Amino acid sequence: MAIHSLCRIISKLGIMSRNQAEKIILEGKVCVNDKKITKPKFRVDIVKDKLSIDNKTVSSKKKIYYLLNKPEKVVTTRFDPEKRKTVYDFVKVDSWIFPVGRLDYDTSGLLIMTNDSRLAEHITNPSSAIWKTYIAKVKGKVNDNLVKRLEQGVNLNEGKTLYAKIKLISSADNSTRISISIHEGKNRQIKRMFQSLGIKVLSLKRIAIGNIQDDFLKPGQYRELTSKELKMLEQ
Repeated sequence: MAIHSLCRIISKLGIMSRNQAEKIILEGKVCVNDKKITKPKFRVDIVKDKLSIDNKTVSSKKKIYYLLNKPEKVVTTRFDPEKRKTVYDFVKVDSWIFPVGRLDYDTSGLLIMTNDSRLAEHITNPSSAIWKTYIAKVKGKVNDNLVKRLEQGVNLNEGKTLYAKIKLISSADNSTRISISIHEGKNRQIKRMFQSLGIKVLSLKRIAIGNIQDDFLKPGQYRELTSKELKMLEQ
């Protein structure tokens, strides 16, 4: 963890979000080495410096890890100005936790929620090569040529997408079910990949994060990750 901004250190310790940390720092509730600090970007060495909030010494919170099967029509935020359901309506725990990455409002499936910033960064970093697998139902027929184009990467506004793993599952009269695995997380990436080729996504579900799957976890249900699953993520 080493040296980071004060608000980031508080977040990394699993105490609260970075935005919440910034607020209490500005309010003068945080001290470093018994000196009040009101600058969120103040640099702190978590190994050497003493950190306290409201005169209470801060230590790293116990790390917790949950796997949620997010239903459709649920947002991956704590508060929603449109009063839609959020993932926090389903995962109700006493400790502060956050979702690792996001699933769109209309996208369902597996989502990890934790207070471990280090592991979250590892999972979401493309260089970690942790594949996230989705089942997409798209409008129309998808041929081998389109599959190859998706696999090799398509151009989005932020640049070309990385290599993806694509597999055709089944085809009906006017729709196709496809398995697609990616290890990066651009905003609405999969839907935009298909859209770039003129293909409309009808539904999207994430079924795996790395080797973690759970066919028995119903929409809206959650459970703790096992020690074996955590080791698989950390490899």
